Amino acid sequence: MNWNQLQYVLTLAEEKSITRAAQKLYLTQPSLSLSLKSLEAELGTPLFTRGPEGLEPTYAGGLFCAWAEETLASFGRLNDKLTDIVSGRRQLLRLGVSPHRGDLLLPAILSRFYRQFPNCEVHTIELSTTLLLRQLEEKQLDLIVDVPNPDTVTYCNELLLNEPILLAVPRSFLPRIRPQGDTLDLHSLSGLPFILLPPEQMLGSICHKMCQQAGFLPDLRLQCTGVERALSLAAQQLGITFAPQVFAQRGFYGDELTYFHVAKVETSRPLALVYPRGSYQSAPLKAMLELFRTEIPKLYGI
Repeated sequence: MNWNQLQYVLTLAEEKSITRAAQKLYLTQPSLSLSLKSLEAELGTPLFTRGPEGLEPTYAGGLFCAWAEETLASFGRLNDKLTDIVSGRRQLLRLGVSPHRGDLLLPAILSRFYRQFPNCEVHTIELSTTLLLRQLEEKQLDLIVDVPNPDTVTYCNELLLNEPILLAVPRSFLPRIRPQGDTLDLHSLSGLPFILLPPEQMLGSICHKMCQQAGFLPDLRLQCTGVERALSLAAQQLGITFAPQVFAQRGFYGDELTYFHVAKVETSRPLALVYPRGSYQSAPLKAMLELFRTEIPKLYGI
């Protein structure tokens, strides 16, 4: 089977005549008949039968025609994209971010990016830090915006900022705490239930270290694997949790939770551009990197 035979079958179905189809395809009638017989032999089933109005597709022929139309159309789209790439008009960028960052970062940055590169194709992938790093290592992503990759030999980590980690306190807990402005001492929360991420996760590890630095042992009521889930449980007044500042900026459960900075301990995690060191950087990729460098601090209010 070859690409030409797909078009031959579609033309036969349209013209209902080998003679007319051969004329339209600029082939001789014997040549078209031979190609059809060869294809039917390869498939093991006839594709056409003779009806009152000429050639009619069999059931198998109808299935083949539908597949041939889809295949040729798909090939045409692929060919257009490849032509654009070769001519420099189209590039593909594969960008990974954490789910909670995507809503904050991507709209403004992609809007500005497409003013410069309206024909560029961008695939955005929103996954956990562990999966983002894995996909970067497997060359399924060109760039991620997340915590630095520990493999600094293979990957370049451009620090953008240190993202503050805040305490999210349920509304019903407020009468039982004593904040100093927008700051809370962890020890003042002794005896109150906490909702934490497991220490195996990046954010969970940072929050456990924060508690250790403060010499504070939280009363763990619930453990879950996602920040969004932890905040939704805290909004149900089930416990205090930690969250990156971006959630406070987005007003996550603003009616049910109040966000506070943590006193006397390091309460941030690095946010970086991570991409393979020494890899070729197309003009669109360079522009995307520069937009993240300039726009992310603004989006975080820094």
